[in-house]
Amino acid sequence: MNINNYKTLISNLPVRQQSFTTKRSTWLKTEKEINWLTVLNNKLFANQETLNISRQDIFDSNGKTRELILKTIYWGYTGGMRGNHFVNILKSIKILETTFNDLINKSDPTGDDFKDLTKIIKNIPGIHLSTYSKLLYFFNIRFNGNPCLILDQRLIDVFNSNIYIEYSSLEKISDYNKETKYLTYLDLTHQIATTLHTKGENIEQFLFIFGNNLKIN
Repeated sequence: MNINNYKTLISNLPVRQQSFTTKRSTWLKTEKEINWLTVLNNKLFANQETLNISRQDIFDSNGKTRELILKTIYWGYTGGMRGNHFVNILKSIKILETTFNDLINKSDPTGDDFKDLTKIIKNIPGIHLSTYSKLLYFFNIRFNGNPCLILDQRLIDVFNSNIYIEYSSLEKISDYNKETKYLTYLDLTHQIATTLHTKGENIEQFLFIFGNNLKIN
């Protein structure tokens, strides 16, 4: 299948309006272990039991690094994270803040900078590509000039299905090589987006929503 067949749909997806809702109660256990989390959650939830977050809400965090990290996790994992992942991530929050701020302030990050990032991330229990690719995306970071995009298991399953010829080179992507394939994914998606006169985030959302859910006659 050629992804170009869905050019109009892809270009008109309301990407930045995509939102998810999480409950304050989901994160209360972590608040007991991370002192500063209660204060920030009080601000984010504003005495409400639930918080609805859109992609645009995260982009609008206005340079508040810690707030952006929290919103990204709440948006991407509305029912909570597995085991102690969330606690472990927040225990390393200063490392994350420094790492992403350094990338933001770096001119023209390259593939080597991505490799350096993966080395740092490996020392933080609980955070994997599905999570930190979201952070890269919302922090508006580029590698080799290509905008970062989310790459989670749902998209990996789409690429494994080898439905779209444009992504045939990612057919063998797996948990074992997804980080080495990430920059290829960015490059391919940027090329496709340019051809379709759209944005990479539109293609990413299309693949997430429709990727493996279109019947081929």
